[in-house]
Amino acid sequence: MGLGPKMLALYRQLKIMGLLEGVTDVIELGSQVVRSPERGPVDALFEAFGRPPLSETEMAPFLGADPPGNAPSRLLHERLGFRYDCIDIDGQFGALALDLNFDAVPEERRGRYGLVTNFGTSEHVFNQQNAFTVIHDLAGVGGLMLHAVPFTVHLEHGFFNYQPNVFTALAQYNSYDLLGMWVGLDWRLSSLVPWEPQLLDHLHFYAGTTHTLFVLLRKTSDAGFCVPLQGVYQAMIAAASARRYELPIRAETPQPQPASKSHSAGGQQQARADVGSVERDAFIARIQELEANLEVNLARIREVEAKHQKTLQSIYNSSSWRMTAPAREFVTWVRHLFRESGNRSVRSE
Repeated sequence: MGLGPKMLALYRQLKIMGLLEGVTDVIELGSQVVRSPERGPVDALFEAFGRPPLSETEMAPFLGADPPGNAPSRLLHERLGFRYDCIDIDGQFGALALDLNFDAVPEERRGRYGLVTNFGTSEHVFNQQNAFTVIHDLAGVGGLMLHAVPFTVHLEHGFFNYQPNVFTALAQYNSYDLLGMWVGLDWRLSSLVPWEPQLLDHLHFYAGTTHTLFVLLRKTSDAGFCVPLQGVYQAMIAAASARRYELPIRAETPQPQPASKSHSAGGQQQARADVGSVERDAFIARIQELEANLEVNLARIREVEAKHQKTLQSIYNSSSWRMTAPAREFVTWVRHLFRESGNRSVRSE
């Protein structure tokens, strides 16, 4: 997908808002290129970062329409002052050669990055769990995870398009802060529209539509990646299945005592485990309660149905029901006659 005007504008806004303060290391999924139809978005970005404007020669690689310009994203990030890495199976632009379908993050790169970007890469990866685990493991605590992924149509672009609830579920189950969610309408425009469901009533769709979903998350815990469960099904699953899912950790962990480093880390891990265990047990207990209530309600419904069926059967078997059958048939015939008469009157008018 690459970095177009929308992403350049979003970077600029994040810098102005102070969200990129302290971020020194950036890693991208995919060895991206930068493309902008004009120099304005690039100039504005460099100004926000306090960098001198580029000369015409320096700017030329960043400019291009479709097909995109040929400047690697590494060049942009390093000129903005970041230490830059990227992951791609082909190793292009000095990328770390990892297969996102299978490979885990090398130990020396876990929790190392203040910004992890997914600009149109994960939709090409069949193993979504591994792709999002890699993103989670690359980010340090407090690090940002920025996604720009296909939202509507993108016909035959990748394996997947993404719904907003994917990212709200990721945030819920992994204690991420959801800092923003926007829709990009056209890659050539630098504007983004804050996401809300009513927005769909105003979007136009055709085979070439390429609406993009932008999502900014912040990692708040060094706990391992948790596979999310879609919210609409949370109250429906059996307790045995619920145990497979970890719950978010939002309680404050006790401050470590001024002891050895290993003792402090162990205390934090135990506190997180204790909080997670309590919340998980409460969730499972709630599901068991709902299951029990459901069984009670179903039993009541079956009891009422049986009672009504018995009442109806007794009516059908009664002599009065059989004796009144001719009268009921006559009433039905009269109703039909008047209905047909009324229909003829309407047609004649």
